[in-house]
Amino acid sequence: MVINYLIFILFYFLIVFSVLGHGLLTSKLVKLDTSPNEIGFIGLTGIFSLITYSYITHFFFQHNYLHNSIFLIIGIISFFIYGIKVFQKRNLKILIAVFAILFVAFLIYKTHDDFGYYHFPYTYYLNKFSMIVGIGPLNHGFRTPSSIFYLNSLFYLPYVEYYLFHMGAVLILGFSNIILITNIERNLEKKNNNYFFFLNLLAFVFINIFFYRLAEHGTDRSAQILVLLFFIYILSLRENYEKYDKILPKLIVLLCIIISLKSFYILYFIFIVPFIYYTIKDDKAYLLNKIFKHPIFYFSILMGICVILVYFFNTGCLLYPVQQTCISGVEWAIPKSEVSAMNTHYQWWSKAGGGPGYSHEIEKDLYVQNFNWLSNWVDRYFFNKMSDFLLGITSILVIFLIVFKSKKKNLDYKRFKNNFLYYFLILLLFTEWFLNHPSLRYGGYIIFSLILFVPLSYFLSSYQISKNFKLKIFILFFLVVSIFIARNINRIIYEVDFYQANFKQNMFYFIDNKHLRIDTQLMDLAKTYQNCNQNIEKCINNGEFIIKKSYGKLVLIKIRNK
Repeated sequence: MVINYLIFILFYFLIVFSVLGHGLLTSKLVKLDTSPNEIGFIGLTGIFSLITYSYITHFFFQHNYLHNSIFLIIGIISFFIYGIKVFQKRNLKILIAVFAILFVAFLIYKTHDDFGYYHFPYTYYLNKFSMIVGIGPLNHGFRTPSSIFYLNSLFYLPYVEYYLFHMGAVLILGFSNIILITNIERNLEKKNNNYFFFLNLLAFVFINIFFYRLAEHGTDRSAQILVLLFFIYILSLRENYEKYDKILPKLIVLLCIIISLKSFYILYFIFIVPFIYYTIKDDKAYLLNKIFKHPIFYFSILMGICVILVYFFNTGCLLYPVQQTCISGVEWAIPKSEVSAMNTHYQWWSKAGGGPGYSHEIEKDLYVQNFNWLSNWVDRYFFNKMSDFLLGITSILVIFLIVFKSKKKNLDYKRFKNNFLYYFLILLLFTEWFLNHPSLRYGGYIIFSLILFVPLSYFLSSYQISKNFKLKIFILFFLVVSIFIARNINRIIYEVDFYQANFKQNMFYFIDNKHLRIDTQLMDLAKTYQNCNQNIEKCINNGEFIIKKSYGKLVLIKIRNK
């Protein structure tokens, strides 16, 4: 019905404006130096603040209709008080245009497999309960929660209920696109085709061609989009020390969101090493002191503490499934032997030992060692998923070489050499990725793209700008947007034909009892505790959990066979 679509679209854009409003409030609070043209980054700042707020409040409150409605309204009011005055009409038009285009991707019926397994259940748990200690054993996914669940939990609202739990992915994709478009436009105005320009342009083409299906984003692709932005900003910092106070806080915001989305991206802290090295080498060491004085640094520490506490209260480990971070003696903790086994399981899975429709006969511990996995990985994963991806990204490289080839200037090898340490670390991350988790979803997309895009950007910047340069950019933008829309329309048609999705009636994705099973289980556990004689210290539910209350919190203790 038309009224359903109108209400759905209304909530969609209200959330976008509310996130921007919270971004503006946070920018003022932590003194972020952002210009009115940086509407995309203000949006990411809003996401950063919402995630932090969601983590903190979950310790005390459930994110129900009332809580979320109040928070949404505060953001909208902030946007109309500050945003209307700050943002130019042109920037608002770009904002509305980008999210209007992304709406075609927002209409989904079939979600990805992990959505029903733990993405939806965990987010819905945040809506129905404040923190419950020891929920890790309920579901493997509850042991590795992502900040995108905490972000999406704030979009549980009247009428639309839990049908906006994929809003976080579209916000990250939308605001990231706006940042890239703004950067590209700024370089066009300066008639500058330096490597930053091409790196932004390649990033824009890449994320909209390869990440067009919102249902596949999960926690992984959103993080990889932000890694691409992070790398662009860290390279720009190297050559723009005069903008240090503006760029550094952005790096902190991006890195915090990235690591909170997927904990293993903590590896990207490695980029701090060349950052410190180059800063000292360029006689700019005094700038490092500003890191510890900026309010965003303390805000990021607060967010990091919240993430670690959630891991601890869910599993007994500070960083699951790293066995060394698990604390002995915690009564709700998952045993270290099980943590170690799950670490092996994740490697086994990423090395094509298991997956939809196939598995391998070798024991997991043996399979992941000494490249025993390599032949099966090549057979099962490299052909055809990896090879298709490499073919697609190679096509982008060839198209860019053909389109932007013109009269050549001298290639500035010195500039590339000056930033080579960053590129070397990308190659180092590739080695770590291949040895431990060689799956595209676990960082592979972004590692391959950076390995290829960075040298290509330097190479293309050696060509002179042709007379029809802007026309080429316009045509490229038009083609990318057209492909994005066409592929999503084709997906919608497929979902209607194959899954009998009824988008004429409503635009909600499919939900059944499977998605609500853990909420039902938690409700039963809570009732069990309420029905216990309060003089009894511990209550047992179905011989599976011991349920008790400590410091005002329900604590679940898994009963395990000795």
